[in-house]
Amino acid sequence: MIKHLEWLWSHKLKIVLGLFWLLLFFAGLLNFAGSKLVYTLFSITSLTMLLSGVYRQASYGYLFLVVFLWLGFWFKLTASFLLSGYFSAEEPIGAFNNSAHAWNQVLWIAIAGSIGAILGRFIYGMLRLMPTNRTKKPEAPPWYPTVRIWLWAVVVLTTMSMAIANILLGIHQVGLTPRTILPWPLNALVAWMLNIGSAMAVALLVWWDMAAEESAQSPFYAMLGESFLSTVSVISRSMFLFHTVPQMLVLSGRKETSRRYSQKQVLLFLATFTALFLTSIAAVSILRDSQYVSSKAASILIPNFDAGSAGRAITAIAPEPSAAPASKTPSFRLQLIRQLVVNRWLGLEGVMAVSSYPEKSSALFWEMLTEKREAGKVSSYQKISNSGYQSADGKNQFASMPGISGFLYYSGSLWLVVLGLAALAVFTMASERIIFLLTRNPLLCSLYGMTLANTIAQFGMTPRQEIPQYLMIYTAILAIWFVQSRFFTWPFAKPVN
Repeated sequence: MIKHLEWLWSHKLKIVLGLFWLLLFFAGLLNFAGSKLVYTLFSITSLTMLLSGVYRQASYGYLFLVVFLWLGFWFKLTASFLLSGYFSAEEPIGAFNNSAHAWNQVLWIAIAGSIGAILGRFIYGMLRLMPTNRTKKPEAPPWYPTVRIWLWAVVVLTTMSMAIANILLGIHQVGLTPRTILPWPLNALVAWMLNIGSAMAVALLVWWDMAAEESAQSPFYAMLGESFLSTVSVISRSMFLFHTVPQMLVLSGRKETSRRYSQKQVLLFLATFTALFLTSIAAVSILRDSQYVSSKAASILIPNFDAGSAGRAITAIAPEPSAAPASKTPSFRLQLIRQLVVNRWLGLEGVMAVSSYPEKSSALFWEMLTEKREAGKVSSYQKISNSGYQSADGKNQFASMPGISGFLYYSGSLWLVVLGLAALAVFTMASERIIFLLTRNPLLCSLYGMTLANTIAQFGMTPRQEIPQYLMIYTAILAIWFVQSRFFTWPFAKPVN
């Protein structure tokens, strides 16, 4: 009896998560309008995909990718059923008619995406490469200790000045056209620095500090500070987590962290993280209420669904036009909590919209793949999904996105969904492995993995526009490789023996 209790206690987290999964599963099984068999298969393949990222973790990027896909499909659907008994679409869903057949088709596409990700993991696993989370002692260039203070000063001052300048000038902010146009290519460079460049610089110096056995916690707090400044400057609620969680995941798994810092220091860091995260959400909400006040999104054209033959109702909520004065709009709402935890993940609505679009073809797929984003031009998916953002707006750049599975299904082929996601999964793991070989820095690998996984999960709105950001990332990685190599010597710096 005692042994059984000890086993239960040692596996308490797994047991709690398993019970939570079962609760969501049965909520979905009771409320799903289509085939219960298809829903069960959807649940099993989604869980298998998620576990393939956790079990014998191959890469940070693949882990983040399967988590995003799981959240955007299975969790979003089942959590909605658990909370309200029906699916409430926060994104436009096109001509989706809520029939049992339409729901089954959506889940088959989601199943194909899960199978594709699992297939990519299997193919990469056959290469038997060492995971990027298994690293030996951190390494830093021999000249780093003599210039450490100067490098940190440059990174901190650059990050602060760029974030403040962006708030004042509006160079790069989510949903808004730039208020200030700098000489080419400075707008793109500022956007890249705020999105990931500054975070990469901090991650590099934190790793070098660990190699130099610097025991102060200041570098870790610099990571939090950079994330807070960037997320408020860009007015993105998710950026704080996207910058901090990848690095915290790496640090929490290293013995150096537990050995150097006491439990009190770790708790203080986590308290600071929580406080800054909540503050960033409130600050971004206030800024959005102020900046988006003039947004006039058109009403989404949604069919009037009722229980009918499908047996369950579905509702869709149009984008909030923020017509109320900013001073009267609450910055932190209970509705926002559900939005952040359940509704913000992309995937399901995109597949609903694309699967119901009658003109799917390989030609449409290539057309959407090469589409170019232009100021004052509405992307094609807005029409396909019946989005409220179908009129050009000189100030705002709001748009809905199909997500990777929906985008691949423009072709009308489930095989393309399977093979496309398999290829992207392999690319995610292989490119992260190359970055690890060049930098030996898992913090950078994890940050890159998060960025790439998020891009894939939200894929679909003029994809070619993502190319410059990744060219800059790969250029930065090559520059880091060079400065860490024996070919590079810092001017006036003397190696420390």
